[in-house]
Amino acid sequence: MTPVCPSVKSARPDDASSRKQQGESGCPFAKSGCSDDASSRKQQSEAAFPFSKSARSDDASLTKSPVEGEKGVADAASAGGKCPFGYDSQTFKIGPLSCMICQALLFECSRCVPCSHIFCKACISRFNDCPLCGADIEKIEADANLQATVDRFIEGHARIKRPQVNSDKENEEVSESKVVIYEDLSMERGAFLIQQAMRAFRAQNIESAKSRLTVCVEDIRDQLERMGNSSELCSQLGAVLGTLGDCCRAAGDASSAIIHFEESVEFLSKLPEKTREIIQTLSVSLNKIGDLKYYEGDLQATRSYYLRSLNVRQDWSKHHPDDPAQILDVAVSLAKVADVDSGLGNEDMAVDRFQEGIKLLESLTLNSENPGLEQRRQSVLKFLEAEQQGRLRATVSNALIVFSSGYSTEASITDVALFT
Repeated sequence: MTPVCPSVKSARPDDASSRKQQGESGCPFAKSGCSDDASSRKQQSEAAFPFSKSARSDDASLTKSPVEGEKGVADAASAGGKCPFGYDSQTFKIGPLSCMICQALLFECSRCVPCSHIFCKACISRFNDCPLCGADIEKIEADANLQATVDRFIEGHARIKRPQVNSDKENEEVSESKVVIYEDLSMERGAFLIQQAMRAFRAQNIESAKSRLTVCVEDIRDQLERMGNSSELCSQLGAVLGTLGDCCRAAGDASSAIIHFEESVEFLSKLPEKTREIIQTLSVSLNKIGDLKYYEGDLQATRSYYLRSLNVRQDWSKHHPDDPAQILDVAVSLAKVADVDSGLGNEDMAVDRFQEGIKLLESLTLNSENPGLEQRRQSVLKFLEAEQQGRLRATVSNALIVFSSGYSTEASITDVALFT
């Protein structure tokens, strides 16, 4: 076989070999098209000189059947319009705009010197050596140009577009604004941005997560102003605000976290019809506010929020007795309220709530298809029993101390008789 020189542009004369090697000599960066048949696609990835500019143009490859022609027209029709920012669906991937450490879109792009690898500022600040190449990091420089590219991508393809009110293509803009379809990206815009926020949050890049979630909150609020308080939008906003509260709490900003959690509770409480997911998000937000109040030392406020969460869960369980996971959550809420009651000196009330939780879990029947729920039931039950026994022992000990000091009352003597 005669080798083909990379600088020679002429093709071999035999038709068989020309059709076979049609995809072998094309540069992967060339703009010339290749045939759509299966053999050319297979041969395209085989070894060829990567900088060769030659292209095959025999009659067989240029002649298409009517079916193939119709298929090409259909493919062209289904392809989206050209993106004004340059992120077309055929060639663009978000990899170059992502941080290798947090796996999310770059935030505060920073370039390592001297290796020039780029990461989020918060991510790379934890390293002395480049995590990609291992080179010593002498200093970190901001990359404003790349960050501007990331911001343009978010504005053009990750945010929920605001349709023009009097536009002739308003319906097209509304439908087109909802879904992003790229080679490695096909998600609702808001969901994509939340995914990026959760990736950053998981990697402890809190400021990046807060930034993405704040954009989501702004867009959902904008939709609420235009479309009214729909259940779907209120539910979405409540969930995003709760996640934003988690970010603030992780950053040590308790006051901002409480504000976001309270906003989440406000929007979720507006919904006339509540699903299980809404009940879960609402009760968790109430508990998180209670947790923050507990850390502040405000036990009365803590008990108030814990009790509201308990009431929400009990009301749901009353109307949905076949939801074992929610019954487990009720038992957890009983334990949280009981613990605060004990801290406030209401030991009898605390013991009663622990006992109520124990009875609830003992009567709960789970099928064998949910081993995770059974494991959780056993764990919560063991905790409640241990807490109840501890409170009982503390009550007996206090009663004995009072009795031995000569200040016993009829009630304390009765308590001692009951516990011995």
